[in-house]
Amino acid sequence: MRAAGEAVIAGATAGIARWIPGQTATALLEEADRALLLGKQQRRGETILSSEVPVGFRPGRFKRAEASAALHDNVRMSLGSDAVHAQRQAERLQKRTRQLVIANALGARLAGMQDVGGIVTAAVDELHRAFGDFLCAVIRLREDGFVEGASLRGAAFIRLGEQSWSQPRHSGIIGRCLRERRVVMVNDVSREPAYESTSETDGTRAELVAPIWVGGRLWGCVNIEEDHLDAFDDDDARLVQMVADQVGAALRSAQLFEQLEGAYLGTAEVLATALQARDAMFGGPFSSIVGLCTEVAERLGMGESDLRDLRYAAALHDIGTIAVPQAILDKPGPLDPQERAVMERHPLVGEQILAPVEYLAGVARLVRHGHERWDGTGYPDGLGSVAIPLAARVIFACDAYSAMLSERPHRGGRTEAQAREELRAGAGSQFDPQVVDALLSVLEPDAEVASVPSEGWQSG
Repeated sequence: MRAAGEAVIAGATAGIARWIPGQTATALLEEADRALLLGKQQRRGETILSSEVPVGFRPGRFKRAEASAALHDNVRMSLGSDAVHAQRQAERLQKRTRQLVIANALGARLAGMQDVGGIVTAAVDELHRAFGDFLCAVIRLREDGFVEGASLRGAAFIRLGEQSWSQPRHSGIIGRCLRERRVVMVNDVSREPAYESTSETDGTRAELVAPIWVGGRLWGCVNIEEDHLDAFDDDDARLVQMVADQVGAALRSAQLFEQLEGAYLGTAEVLATALQARDAMFGGPFSSIVGLCTEVAERLGMGESDLRDLRYAAALHDIGTIAVPQAILDKPGPLDPQERAVMERHPLVGEQILAPVEYLAGVARLVRHGHERWDGTGYPDGLGSVAIPLAARVIFACDAYSAMLSERPHRGGRTEAQAREELRAGAGSQFDPQVVDALLSVLEPDAEVASVPSEGWQSG
């Protein structure tokens, strides 16, 4: 006990981080927070700069550290129960603040993501970076009764085979979480009947698992393991469940986006099929044009968002022919100048039809330029070379190939060999030469075709 009149020695620890241009407020706060935790755990009563924090420092922010318990004992002896209560409340508030920072950072990363792999990777990255845990993973349920790692962090998971890891869905604490469909927190796995140890994970002492729900369906779970006892408390359980809920909401959003995209593509298929039924000039089946364009674009290294626009544009590139009189479309001979002028307006009409749909803004641009030629003699704008969007160049070559094979009012269809020769003959004038190389490599997979460099091909 403190003697009457004895001075109470108190100290304060501060963590300071310097802002770097371009750094977010969340990242700045996290840097200062790590410095504060280092000071509390190792050098109390000082001001710690974030630059002094070792790269491998594990903050242990989700465990009841022995040092913290010792501090409580010292404070209890010197300051009394009221001060201890205030100290604990302050530390809990600080922990809650850090949890909100983590949740906010994850929410910012997940916003707008539509890729399942990107969503689970973002979640595990934030958890592992902020928690500094021994093991951290997002686990996915499979249809065959097993679970597998959707995204994994930690040396033990690497030894298990990283992304190839799997186990029966009812095994271990993960299995208990999935059966009970709630958060499961085990602070001493040696006392947990459900726990199943492996040689790779024999360092695990505590485990926390929270279920992930996607649209009312159990999708998987978030799994965190630590290498010391009593690693987790109720606040940790609430945070991990909140993260699991964020992941579930993001995955549900991705599902809905995929369904919406499928609805748009289905509408495009209906429109394209209707055009084919009406116009003898357009004989290539919708699915074959879209599939061929996709294969060629992938060989040219086109990214996923550009591939999405390409698929729609491949289906809808001739939608503007709805404004072309049937007599012009069915004319057996060459078009006169006036008829050609009407015909060459159809890309502009197609762009106008799609323009009001914000989702198809990029598609409308490709539809406009789907009849431009590499040598600049196409229509409607006379663009040439790389000024023509890459996807439009791909659609133009693939559509031309399909048209060569089709019967038309003024000519018969070519054989596949004849059509490929026409592609080669038109490379460098009508068609982009490297698009032709890529198209021929799809059409002639066993033939010797010039290599297709990808550098620079996403521009234009």
